[in-house]
Amino acid sequence: MFRGPIRFALAVGLAALCASPLLAGAGTNDGAQVGLDDLIKRLGLENIPTGAGVTVGQVEATDPQGDYSPNQGFAEFDGKTFFEMSGATGVSNHAHNVARDFYGNTVSIAPGISEIYLWHASHWATNGYLHATGPSSTPPKPTPKGLSIFNHSWIGTFQSNSTDNNALRRADFAMTRDDVLMVAGVNNGNPNYPLLSHVYNGISVGKTNRNHQSGGTLPGNDGPGRMKPEIVAPGNLTSWTTPVAAAAAALMIETARTSPGLGDNPNAQRIEVIKAVLLAGAAHVDAHDGLWSNNPETSGPNRGVTSQPIDDVVGVGTVNVNISHLILTGAEQDGSDAPPATVNAQHRGWDLAAVGVGESRFWRFDVAQPAEEISILVTWHRQTNGTFSASFVADFDLILWRVDKDGQLATLVGDAGLPYFAGGNVVSESPVDNVEHLYILDLQPGEYVLELLRLDNLLAYPQWDAAVAWFMPAPAAIPGDLDGDGDVDIIDLLILLSSWGPCADCENCPADLDADCTVGILDLLALLANWG
Repeated sequence: MFRGPIRFALAVGLAALCASPLLAGAGTNDGAQVGLDDLIKRLGLENIPTGAGVTVGQVEATDPQGDYSPNQGFAEFDGKTFFEMSGATGVSNHAHNVARDFYGNTVSIAPGISEIYLWHASHWATNGYLHATGPSSTPPKPTPKGLSIFNHSWIGTFQSNSTDNNALRRADFAMTRDDVLMVAGVNNGNPNYPLLSHVYNGISVGKTNRNHQSGGTLPGNDGPGRMKPEIVAPGNLTSWTTPVAAAAAALMIETARTSPGLGDNPNAQRIEVIKAVLLAGAAHVDAHDGLWSNNPETSGPNRGVTSQPIDDVVGVGTVNVNISHLILTGAEQDGSDAPPATVNAQHRGWDLAAVGVGESRFWRFDVAQPAEEISILVTWHRQTNGTFSASFVADFDLILWRVDKDGQLATLVGDAGLPYFAGGNVVSESPVDNVEHLYILDLQPGEYVLELLRLDNLLAYPQWDAAVAWFMPAPAAIPGDLDGDGDVDIIDLLILLSSWGPCADCENCPADLDADCTVGILDLLALLANWG
């Protein structure tokens, strides 16, 4: 299908769109698939983020009639405000179903999203936003004030490597300049189109069922061979899974703005951090059965080393908003310039680290009990020059060290790691990806040091920001830790207060700390006694 200068193919496929004009979305109200049920169970329905206050953009390939909007009068969109950025439009069934999964009141995991900017993709990629076919001196238009996430449930190409590269560089430039996250679907099958899944700074999305275009980015584009997609979500078409991931990002952004300890830290909202938190928190489905793998060496002197940070089909795995929320609310924990002598990082959290050329950052952890799985991930942006004729990407490696009995760092690579972890990787050293990922199975108790090592020689960029996120098993349960995050804090207090009074089910009343079937003052005192 042709629309203007760019060839687009809907991720849903034109035949499916016409054959099923009322085709349902991914069914994301089944929260068990993406961690929402666990988040509700942990925080309580009244305390979970909904995407409230997060403004988004929806970019759509036009349907055969030239339309690109959901049915704005549909009850699922009551309370939403729409801005038509590509001119007057009628209803596109594809846009309608994407919208339901992205911000629908009863279907989406982010029903609190209420302001939506709409574009059609050909206009957005050219004069409407990116200016991909305009003069090199013309940058992308400013992102509308407050817009935090773009959803791209379309694929396409200008049928020119140079123009596609120009569009991708401009998209990455806009994400860095305006701190806006672009979430883009990969094709459901062949062929592999570069727009918009081949960006560095955004997130590309596939399907949990693994039936989508996957593998390395195309030759002829910047950074060929980078692993795409980076994450997957449930749904039978990538048109529907992409807004699931975008909605998950909205939940994280709202959390970053409103959660105690995060709202006053602007780093929490940086899209590098949001991306790292989403990817590190993903469910590595069936990793113990070997279905998920980032292809580490499994024996010999390089056991535990990989140059492919994520699975070549499903990326990091399936969106899990509960684990990502736990990571984000673990708060920023600053790494040190040298290996620390004592523990300086908790079992979950993140850091936005500025790393100089040839430098490292270090975090020291205490793993108190055998860890079935550990997920650690770093991501960083690429930069472009002012005319978009060149781009620059830092090179980082991620390494986990063991602290030996003398307090020294000891390698886990090769046979030395056999007593300490059963599988996975302790070194991630991709030469092309702007993601590195450690996924470790059955790590034994002890103290460990994470190193983020910068290897490039880009002296024009003496400092490069990289977002690190991690998740490890929580310490033993603490009385009053009602959300199970290892800390007794304001969230636990809110959960207790929301449960105040007689328990509806005495056997299932977590806030009843003194087991008298009533949540009252004694339970409050017990919680406060363990504060911190």
